[in-house]
Amino acid sequence: MAIIEHAKYYSNEIYNVSHSHTSCELIYLTEGSLHIVTDKEEYTLHKNDMALIKSRQHHTITVSSEKTNCRYIAFLNPWELKKQLVRPDLFAMLTDKSTSGMIYVKNVSNAKIHFDEMTDIFLLHSNIYAELGTVLRLLSMFYRISKLEQVPVAHAGKQLAESVRVYIEEHFSENVRISDLAYHHFVSPGYLTHVFKSETGMSPRAYLSHIRCTRAYDLILHTNMKFAEISDAVGFCCSNDMCRKLRDYYGLTPSEIRFGKSIS
Repeated sequence: MAIIEHAKYYSNEIYNVSHSHTSCELIYLTEGSLHIVTDKEEYTLHKNDMALIKSRQHHTITVSSEKTNCRYIAFLNPWELKKQLVRPDLFAMLTDKSTSGMIYVKNVSNAKIHFDEMTDIFLLHSNIYAELGTVLRLLSMFYRISKLEQVPVAHAGKQLAESVRVYIEEHFSENVRISDLAYHHFVSPGYLTHVFKSETGMSPRAYLSHIRCTRAYDLILHTNMKFAEISDAVGFCCSNDMCRKLRDYYGLTPSEIRFGKSIS
């Protein structure tokens, strides 16, 4: 199943369209204004504003006909995303309605590039790996901004762990060094490892290995790339290193993943 179920750029008018869906709806406004009402919230989006309407949240959308209204709309499958990547925080953001059925952030001027990517991927029917990458970049950015807006003075440890996690997810294919991350955040490698493990339950190195293994698994399963090419694409030092890590992580070799065995 796909993570991106729909992604398109719209400029048509909408009058009080009331509905809900199991997928999550992301809206990014590039011109005009748009009004959204749920059972708990009511917001008006303006240029560069973005909203996330959670799974199964009933809502009503109205677009004024008084001026040009241009917007991106994307529907994401949160359960497919959860299956492909272990990120309980992102899954909760997409599905947990206990506090809010919708999240709204203002003036996200750099979101357009991510919505363009999602639209292209949807139209070209790209593989799950391409979907996962662009969706993760957008949702991580949205999560970070929404948390900063909800909690003006966030806990330093949580901020540090979140920053490191986002960096790992965006640069896993590169030579990620914990010492460089620590230097960039003005802390010692030992302190960074301690804080990250306290907040996430695993060390930065273990999380980096987890990300590389899940990406490698997807590429092995969904592409015809050679194993050496995949190991290089996801940041392993060689194909033997990738084989060893996948066997430790999944209990399967790359050949077993590609040619028939599945995770028990």
